[in-house]
Amino acid sequence: MNNGKVTLGWDLCYTCNYRCPYCGVWERKAEEDLLLSAQAWMKVWYKLYKIYGSIHIYLSGGEPSTYPYFFELVRGLSKEHTLEVCTNLSWDIDRLIPEISAGILKVAPTFHPRFANFEDFFAKAVKIKEYLPNFQVYYVAYPGQIIDMPERSKRFKERGINLIPLPLRGDGFVLNSEEEKRIVEEVSPYRGNKIAYQLQRISPKGKLCMAGQLYAVVRVDGTVDRCSQYRNASLKNILDEDFTLSAKPLPCEKDYCP
Repeated sequence: MNNGKVTLGWDLCYTCNYRCPYCGVWERKAEEDLLLSAQAWMKVWYKLYKIYGSIHIYLSGGEPSTYPYFFELVRGLSKEHTLEVCTNLSWDIDRLIPEISAGILKVAPTFHPRFANFEDFFAKAVKIKEYLPNFQVYYVAYPGQIIDMPERSKRFKERGINLIPLPLRGDGFVLNSEEEKRIVEEVSPYRGNKIAYQLQRISPKGKLCMAGQLYAVVRVDGTVDRCSQYRNASLKNILDEDFTLSAKPLPCEKDYCP
């Protein structure tokens, strides 16, 4: 959530230039991507702007920079909305940074060691940090790459950057062993309920949640789910003329909240 501001996660595309074993998104057929033009998408988001005001759009994928209209889209949407781009940083960051104000654009990079050189990624992250305050990077706690997390976290901290470990999950549950969870907890800057939910030590089931009211996830085909744990299109489709978010919080039906 963003201080009462509506936040919408947006899976812009399934395409990706990496083939990470812990992500099956890239295996989906590219023709499933809804290749509307940047102008067409901006009309959709302008319609929402007139309803909800400026929205915080968390742009993800796949790798959103592989979308044909990525740069045009980010520039256009930044006129009315704030954006946060979840990315592997494989693109030329100078094409957007510092062109767009740090108050409008955020970057949420994830390091994938099988496909990215750490020193190259680190250099880009340090460069972004000079532009963006409170900048942090993400790292999936996948077996085989967890061992390097503490040292890499230390490198980032020396430059004022938090490394956020992401527990490995599948089928709606955390898949990490207890030892792996211990390393995640040791490295993570999160404490209290935040890390307890991420590591599946407490459950959100039955609790009222504003997912669906102040937050939702827009899929590639425009269908909208309450959050990443749902895939039932309960909020219909963002392309529908009568699309609206829920009017009130609803009980969570899931055992795990990432």
